[in-house]
Amino acid sequence: MSDLKVQLCPGLAAALAEGIHWDSRRQRLFWVDILHPWLYWFEPATASTGRLALSQPGCWLLGTDSPALLIGMSRSIGLLDPETGKVRELPQVQLQTEPAGNRLNDGGADLQGRLWFGTMDNAEQTPSGQLYRWDQRGLHTVDTGYVVTNGPVFTQDGQFLYHASSSSREVYRFALSQTGELVQKQIFIRFSEAQGFPDGMALDADGGLWVAQWRGYGISRFDRNGHLTRTIALPVSNVTNLAFAGPDLRQLFVTTAQAGLTPMELQQQPAAGRLFRLELEIPGVQVPAVKLSSLALPDSPSDAKSQACDCNGLGLVAADATAEKN
Repeated sequence: MSDLKVQLCPGLAAALAEGIHWDSRRQRLFWVDILHPWLYWFEPATASTGRLALSQPGCWLLGTDSPALLIGMSRSIGLLDPETGKVRELPQVQLQTEPAGNRLNDGGADLQGRLWFGTMDNAEQTPSGQLYRWDQRGLHTVDTGYVVTNGPVFTQDGQFLYHASSSSREVYRFALSQTGELVQKQIFIRFSEAQGFPDGMALDADGGLWVAQWRGYGISRFDRNGHLTRTIALPVSNVTNLAFAGPDLRQLFVTTAQAGLTPMELQQQPAAGRLFRLELEIPGVQVPAVKLSSLALPDSPSDAKSQACDCNGLGLVAADATAEKN
């Protein structure tokens, strides 16, 4: 248990908030709604918040070594201008081996700036999901057999990758080589039924792994050996993801969902789908940015790689210019 104060942030609720990302350049948090085409944002320093319309729902967000963010959508990846909501899709990501009912679910970057992302069965029935690595050599399948993937996150020294099979209630740890090969897969954490299902994850500076608990009413921290060290309760059951933010990364922000709740549960959990904030003693670890030079992109001057450095040149797929600010 914990005596930490959990604060409810201002802003609108999302049906299925996910992909939360701390943008240190803009000093803003960004996240998406997997079920609706909205990009949400929150500024911790001013408590201002708002959302932008997207051309389609997103699944995850990551920083890059340009002003653009990388956004994973249902079956594609694009470069996002978070000031306008415009997206340029990257045709280099072709998921030919994915069944029609699969979609992207979560993503992360390693210390070399390579992109890692997982897919899942949208019906949450079949273990057809896969874990991918995208680097200069192209797109590689590195693990298979997932119903629902979550993570991945990487340790500060780059030696290990954590990745969740949510439906199996398991978090795996892999050893990671310099070239991005995964070895020594082992079960690092196994959730109990009371803990719910492991969802999004984040690491702190002491090597602690924080895990969101879908149907678990909170978040939990595990040490380097996989031992539970802390559980923080939230007033909502479906906790989806978390990210450290702020100048010193001592604020932990947590996204939640309305999806999966019955009408009675929605009445009992009026904060479902909202953003929560906690102040922690141990700071978090800055999530590495995706290095666009580490991805297999075309080399022509007019391609996505060059345009990624200029957010004004991204708008090949644009939503209606709808923005809301609270």
